[in-house]
Amino acid sequence: MPADGQTPQTLGFAPEQINTGRPHPARMYDYYLGGKDHYSVDAEAAEEVLRRTPQVRDSTRGNRAWMHRAVRYLAETAGVRQFLDLGTGVPTSPNLHEVAERVDPTCRVLYMDNDPIVLAHAGALLTSGPAGRVAYRHGDLHQPAAVLGEARAAGVFDWDRPIALILSAIMHFVPDEADPAGLIRTYCDDLPDGSYLAMSHATGDYSPTTSAGAAVYAERNVAAPMVLRGYADVLQLFDGTRPVEPGVVRLPEWHPGLGPVPRPENGLGYDPDRVWTYGGVARIQPRELS
Repeated sequence: MPADGQTPQTLGFAPEQINTGRPHPARMYDYYLGGKDHYSVDAEAAEEVLRRTPQVRDSTRGNRAWMHRAVRYLAETAGVRQFLDLGTGVPTSPNLHEVAERVDPTCRVLYMDNDPIVLAHAGALLTSGPAGRVAYRHGDLHQPAAVLGEARAAGVFDWDRPIALILSAIMHFVPDEADPAGLIRTYCDDLPDGSYLAMSHATGDYSPTTSAGAAVYAERNVAAPMVLRGYADVLQLFDGTRPVEPGVVRLPEWHPGLGPVPRPENGLGYDPDRVWTYGGVARIQPRELS
C-alpha cells in the first residue's frame, strides 16, 4: 500500500523555504550511495569529503548493507514486526520496509527525518505490500517528546508489541553537548517490553584521515556536524541494552552471512576492509534491570 505520510505542503514548507543552498547529511549520504536526489551543494561537499577520506563511500555503502542484515536479523531471528527508523535519509531501494516485508509482509514501519527534501521524496518512493503498513513523518531526533508523540499519533504501531528502533548512521551527527546517550535512553524507555535497538556509528579509530573528512561538515556549514567517536564511546551509547552476538563490532563483522560480501571486484560497490563504522543490535532492558 502507498506510504501514509505528510507532505512538505501539509507541513507548511513552501518550495522556496526548503534550503537547497546548504549541504544536508541525508542528501550527501544519497550522493555517496550513487543516488540522484541531492543538489550541487551536497555533491560539492561530499566530493570534498571523499577527496580527504575516500573510504567514506565504502563506509556509507557498508552501512547500508549492515542495515539490511540487521533488519533481516530482527525480523527473522528476533521476531520483530515493527520498526521505527529515525534519520531515514533519502529513500534508496531496497528500503528498510522492503527488507522486513520479505520476511513477513505484515511488518509495520515508520520513517522519520528532519529534511523537507527527504519528506518530498518519501510519499512517492515508500510503498509497501497490501498487508504491510508504512508511514513517514517529519521529526527531529533531538526532540524525543515530539518524535514519540508523532509516532503514537501516526497509528502505525501496536504499542503492546516490540518495536525495533533503528539509528543507522545518524548518532554521529549528534554532538556531545546534546547528550546522545540520554537521547537514546529516552527513546528506549518509551518503547514496549521486548524492543530492540539497532545502531551504527562512524569512527576515527582506523585512520587519521577520517577526521579530515569529518571536518568538511563544519567547514561547509553542513546542516549537522559530524562527531567521530571511539569504540568505548560508541559502546557507551548502548548502555541499558543487551547486545546480541557478536556484540558491537565493525560493520562487516556483524553477521556477514545474512547478506552478500560486497567487494569492488564483484560489482557490489565497496570494500569491507575500508568500512570504518561500528554497529550492533541489542535488546533494550527495562530501566529497573539496566
